[in-house]
Amino acid sequence: MSSTAPTAQPSALPPALLHLLATMPELAVALSGGLDSRFLTHAALLAGCRVTALHITGPHMPPRETEEARRWATARGATFVTVPLNPLSIPAIAAGERDRCYHCKHAAFTTLLATAAPLPLCDGTNADDLTAYRPGLRALRELGIRSPLAEAGLSKTDIRALAARTGMDRPDQAARPCLLTRLAYDMQPDAATPARLAATEEELEDLGLWDFRLRLTPDAPPRLQLGPAHAMPQGATADTAASGTTISGTAPPPPPPGDLLRILARHGFGDATIDAGGPVSGYFDR
Repeated sequence: MSSTAPTAQPSALPPALLHLLATMPELAVALSGGLDSRFLTHAALLAGCRVTALHITGPHMPPRETEEARRWATARGATFVTVPLNPLSIPAIAAGERDRCYHCKHAAFTTLLATAAPLPLCDGTNADDLTAYRPGLRALRELGIRSPLAEAGLSKTDIRALAARTGMDRPDQAARPCLLTRLAYDMQPDAATPARLAATEEELEDLGLWDFRLRLTPDAPPRLQLGPAHAMPQGATADTAASGTTISGTAPPPPPPGDLLRILARHGFGDATIDAGGPVSGYFDR
């Protein structure tokens, strides 16, 4: 992540967002490291707020994302605090129930609220999230968490445009939700599975992938999903990889399937298939 601090003027932000931030001169932001929570932190700092960035850690969060969030927040003058949480200790999450995201959000934000007090706690929910299937939103409402981006009516497209206009790095950042979303409902993860997923996805990122998920289901081989930015023949396997088929798509193109499959095999996903071209978000909810 870039260490460049915001250089735009507060007037570059939408009036509705500026008005909301003006009511919270000091606030805590639940900073996952994703685009929305980063932009909220960026906007609050730009508006002159004092920001404490609270970042949940645990087996469901890749260590690399924690270190990137730490570097990014501290380079901009926010106070960065890690807040440990083990969602696998929560029965509904350990059982892989369909509302696991609700239980995870409730536990996470209950802990974050206690850490943030007496500061108001905000999260990066945007206006698009209010119309999508987001079980965790119920937990945010129950706990009274503020969502300034959604309250200001800002969509994901708006946020990307505003991030670019106000000098925030990586306005095209792809979503990277928690590792437990890689598992099908009713799967019961152990602590080793998220760690193995994190290590695998980190290696894939190092090869140039950025819009992807490695999905696990109990009745099918692991599936590496590549988003629309990474187009390759559907259902690629080790056989097609051996033929030298390459992936085509937007720049920079990902490496040949063979390289991807070798990484997957090294982490115990040797029977994985590769699918490309479709949306990767919300797969188990479609």
